[in-house]
Amino acid sequence: MHFEVPKTGLKTAKEFLGEYSMIVVSILTALALEHAAQSWHHSHRAHDAEQKIEAELRLNLKELQQTTEANKKQLAHVKQMRTVLRDDIKGKTPDKELVEHLMKAANNRFGLNLRTPTLRREAWDVAVASQAASWMSSELLQRYSALYAQQRDTTESAVSNTQLSMNGPHMLNTLADLELGKVDPAALYHTLRQMESTIDGVQSNLLELEEQMRTALSKA
Repeated sequence: MHFEVPKTGLKTAKEFLGEYSMIVVSILTALALEHAAQSWHHSHRAHDAEQKIEAELRLNLKELQQTTEANKKQLAHVKQMRTVLRDDIKGKTPDKELVEHLMKAANNRFGLNLRTPTLRREAWDVAVASQAASWMSSELLQRYSALYAQQRDTTESAVSNTQLSMNGPHMLNTLADLELGKVDPAALYHTLRQMESTIDGVQSNLLELEEQMRTALSKA
């Protein structure tokens, strides 16, 4: 910051006060302009970060919708297999016919095939690291923070639900026995029930997140 010092002596207090006032006004004006420039710069960065976050969340919502739709079809597929197997077990159907019925219901697709979305958060992480997020409105910041936290919790919950409800080694052994022609109807039924429960649990969490994201983004 630079200002001119009077080159001649000040003869009166009035002249001194005049020169002093001019200096003060110059300093205040410079500070105000600097503050305005910084505010504009931060506001521009916050707006740019907001647009990138909105785009990222909408991509996540699209992927989430595709995932829940695929899981919905897979859940119906597993339920159909379990129903056919249950009816054959109750009807004491011979093992050979039971397997034929099951494979027909399965359309030769016997597996978990559970999908989970890859929910991105790079735009949010960049906004936080660059402090652009701190210049957003408190309402907007709270909404974004809640959505990304819910994304993280849902992904972690999906992994946890799968580990708790599925006996992986038992499922693999049962399917391997089925390929070899060894039939244990009860073990098959237990496996299908675990698969159905796992998909249903993960799907429930994903649908809840999908609804929260749709509602939040509709306010944008």
